[in-house]
Amino acid sequence: MERFLKWLLPALIVVEIVLVRGGVLTLGQAVAIVVAIEGGIALIAARQAIVAVRRFRAGRSAGVDPWTAAEDALTVFFPRVMARFLVMEPRVWACLIRWVTRRYRHGPDDFPYHSGSILGIFIVVILFTTPVEILLFELLIPWTWLRWVFLILAIYALVWVFGLYASLVVLPHRLESDGLRVRYGVLYETVIPRDRIIGIEEEQRKVPGGREGLIFPDGETGVAYLSIGGRTHLRIEVAEPVQFLTLTGPSRPIDVLNLAANHADRLSAALRERLPTLSRDDRGPGALPAA
Repeated sequence: MERFLKWLLPALIVVEIVLVRGGVLTLGQAVAIVVAIEGGIALIAARQAIVAVRRFRAGRSAGVDPWTAAEDALTVFFPRVMARFLVMEPRVWACLIRWVTRRYRHGPDDFPYHSGSILGIFIVVILFTTPVEILLFELLIPWTWLRWVFLILAIYALVWVFGLYASLVVLPHRLESDGLRVRYGVLYETVIPRDRIIGIEEEQRKVPGGREGLIFPDGETGVAYLSIGGRTHLRIEVAEPVQFLTLTGPSRPIDVLNLAANHADRLSAALRERLPTLSRDDRGPGALPAA
């Protein structure tokens, strides 16, 4: 029923457009059907809005962060992927505002990872290239309205890249009571439960291809890299697979995660101090105990 109602609202809107624009009905019939459809849409929207508010409040009461709770609430109206995109937009802007106004503070359980990010270099590049692009728009495009469209798109893209980099800064890895929350800004996130971690190793690795973000290398089943600047600094092995939340849904199952962190030694020490699955003898720096 939930899935049916989720798709019924956009379906009714499409039917309304077809009936009104297609001209297949008389004016009286079209008006009557449109009124009936509008009434149905209003009833369905009201019912879905109530469910969405209840779902948001339930998520917040359960300790879920506001953005995840909002995404869950929007799934009442939209498929999960669309809901995630709708929430990401204001979240990026919120990260940008926090970064610009310095309204964030990394506590002892926060572990930044953004140093050396390719996005930082990319921002410097586009700061120089964007004015050139805007000048070319003015010189090469004869239509004023189209120049304005490209100008708005260029500025929006610039701001969005700044917002994405800001999310790397203000959303660090975080050691929580139930495990380690691992993130790459607003794009990728997962929580590795403490009782699943069976091995930690401080080890710098170069990511195949030198890429940044969440990488699944060919030929390495269950292995993933969450890299910054094409490198990782910490290797975490888990007893049961974990998955990242990505833009399009859950990632592949991961048994070994190679993770980037600004201070991998501090993160490793903090993890070892709190891990119930590692014996006291295995908590020396750089040791990776057997599963």
